[in-house]
Parts: sequence; C-alpha cells; structure tokens
Amino acid sequence: MEIISSNSNKFVKLARSLAEKKYRDQTGLFLVEGGNSVYDMPDSAMVEFFLVSERRAEEFEFKKPNRKAPCYMVTDSVMQSLSDTVTPYGVAAVVKKPDNIFFEPGGNALILDGVSDSGNLGTIFRTAAAAGFNDIYLLSSADAYSPKVVRASMSAIFKVRTAVIDEDKALYLAKGYNGVALDMGGEDIKNLKIDKPVTLILGSEAHGVRDSLIKAAKKTVRIDMKNNMESLNVAVAAGIAMYFIN
Repeated sequence: MEIISSNSNKFVKLARSLAEKKYRDQTGLFLVEGGNSVYDMPDSAMVEFFLVSERRAEEFEFKKPNRKAPCYMVTDSVMQSLSDTVTPYGVAAVVKKPDNIFFEPGGNALILDGVSDSGNLGTIFRTAAAAGFNDIYLLSSADAYSPKVVRASMSAIFKVRTAVIDEDKALYLAKGYNGVALDMGGEDIKNLKIDKPVTLILGSEAHGVRDSLIKAAKKTVRIDMKNNMESLNVAVAAGIAMYFIN
C-alpha cells in the first residue's frame, strides 16, 4: 500500500479540516481519532475512510472494524498533524454525522445548558451512556462532534442520541418530561422523589442552569458538599446526579 507522506493529500486535508466546526457543518463529517475510539465504534457508524500510521498497520489489519470503508496508510508525521494530542495513537476515521434533528426523549435524558468545555462534554457523554441517559440535548453548549469531545466520550458519542436545541425546546422538555434541574438552591438530591423517566438539567460551572429552566422543571435538587466547597466540576456533578436518579 502506498504511504501518504504529504499533508496536501486530499484525504489528509479533509481529515485535518474537521478540527474546525465550520468544516464539520459543511461536510457533515467528523473525525474519530485514537485506538479505543475507532475500534469501539459500532457497526452503525457511517465511516467514509480510515487513516492509519505505518506503525499501526499490522494491528489495524487485525482489529479493523468490520466495514468496507477504504483505509489509507500515512506517515507518523502526517498522523501527528491530524491530532491535537502530543502523542497520537496512530488510527483515525472520518465518519458521517447522524441527523441531529429534534426528537422526543425515549427514556432518561439530559439537557446541558451552556456546557462549553469540550472535555467535560465528552466525559458527560461517556457517563450518560453508562448510566442509561441515552438522549442528550445541547443548549448553547460545545459542539458534540469536536475532536476533543469525541475523544473524551470514548465512543459514547455513538451510543447516545444528541440534538442541538433552543430555549423553547428546552422549556418544552423540562415541563413535559419530568425536568429535574441541578442547582444549589434545590432540595437534597438524596430525598428526590419523582416519576421516571426524567430529564436532568445541568448548567455550566460559571452560570448554572438558566432561571427559565429552573422554573419550568418539576424539581430542583442540589448535591451537598463538605469542607466549604461551593461547586463541583459539571461532569462530576452530572455523574453523581445520574446515578442518584437511577
């Protein structure tokens, strides 16, 4: 197989462009980078092509997901140019984004209001998939398909449904699907009694959940903290709240 050594190669240029949201939106594609993320993709993932470094070629041949998508071998330096990590694993895939149109929740769900940190968002996806919160709605939050979110999600991006929503849709969900807002002014989450499934609402660490959503929610809960700590990382808080609700 010919080894691609130039960043001007059309497949490499396309993969590199997906670091920017405008190109992800234009092409409808996103980049999955890293061994665990690529090898754990479900069969439903719509892979356009793989890029594999020379040193991972034999491993990839053995572990390659069962798909007919083409594979292109690249030099380590080209693979480095695709990644925002210091030492990339050496395996990447360009994948079609699913249609993220609005849908009604099918069970426990999350509304993430203003969660702008990509690492936190990806971590929340990972925990949500593990906790069975399979529907995630993004309100003024980071892009679910940025490389950092995809990597932090550890393939959970393929195991949950996501939709970008506006405030009106968020209010509709909070009112109609047992909204539970996480806010320090709420009752102790250990005492929560509410019918399931629920829609858990979390805000950013800086601003919290917006007032309109707190008012629309059926319940507002808090996570008690010791040692005069005022807040938790939003991904940690999300994990605690999801497992309490379960």
